[in-house]
Amino acid sequence: MMDVMSLAITVNGSRVELCGAVDLQTAPSLHAELVALINAAGSGTVLCVDLGAVSLVDSNGLSVLLGAHELAAGREVWLTLAALPGHVRRTLSVTGLDEVLHIAA
Repeated sequence: MMDVMSLAITVNGSRVELCGAVDLQTAPSLHAELVALINAAGSGTVLCVDLGAVSLVDSNGLSVLLGAHELAAGREVWLTLAALPGHVRRTLSVTGLDEVLHIAA
């Protein structure tokens, strides 16, 4: 029996908190949420995506984060990733996305 991964997405103003796995199953809902937030945000808005409670980010999740970053940049919205767990930080480093995405110190 396979475990079904899930992702809780909590939006609080310009902060998005994620809890769970960002994978093939959950990436579409995260994509839809981020696109809606970015499209609704005004130029110069800072959107923060808190990854502190994320257990997994697979290639689908990375694709969503990169796509959201590119959409935000095109709309002059600053998309920042925050509270990265070590495993997520390593994944971004190995893929080189730590040089592309905005990561809070």
